[in-house]
Amino acid sequence: MKQIKAHIAVSLDGHTATLDKELDWLPDEVKTIVGKYYLDADCLLMGANTYNYIFEHWGGWPHKSKRSFVVSHYDTNVTPDCGVEFLTEEPLQRVYELKQETDILVVGGGKLLTSLIKAGLLDSLTIYTVPVMAGKGIGFIGETFGSHWKLSESRVLDNGVVCSTYLFGGSV
Repeated sequence: MKQIKAHIAVSLDGHTATLDKELDWLPDEVKTIVGKYYLDADCLLMGANTYNYIFEHWGGWPHKSKRSFVVSHYDTNVTPDCGVEFLTEEPLQRVYELKQETDILVVGGGKLLTSLIKAGLLDSLTIYTVPVMAGKGIGFIGETFGSHWKLSESRVLDNGVVCSTYLFGGSV
C-alpha cells in the first residue's frame, strides 16, 4: 500500500493561518521546504478551502502537472482542465482506493487531516512549528483522540522552527 503524508506549518499557539487566511507569518525557509514536497509529489489531496485559497491567492492553479483531488461536499471545480477532480461521493472511500495506487501528499486542511486521521488513512504527519503566536486563527486539527503517533525525526531549522515528523501507530 502507498503512503498518505502531510506537511503542515503551525503557529506556536496551534493555528495554520490567521482569521483572514493569511500566511505572512510563515518563514520563507518553511515555504520553500513545503513547496519542494508539493513539486515532488505524484498526487495532491486537499479540502475545498485550501483549493479555493490556492486558486484565489496564487493566480490560478499552479499544480497542472499533478493529479489533484479536492474533498468537498460540492463540486465547485474552476480548474477542470488542470487535472483537478472533486471527491464529493464517499470521499474517504475514494481516498482509500487512491492510496492503493499512488502516494498522496495532503496540502493543508485541518478538517481534512482530522478526517484522514479518524479513518486511519494518514501515514505520516510533518509539523513545522513556527515560534510565532498567531492569536486567533484557523485551528490546526480537530478531535482525533485515540490515534497514536511515533516521532520518527525532529530537527530545528533556521528561525527556531521545529520540524517534527510523526508516523501513525494505530488507534485504540
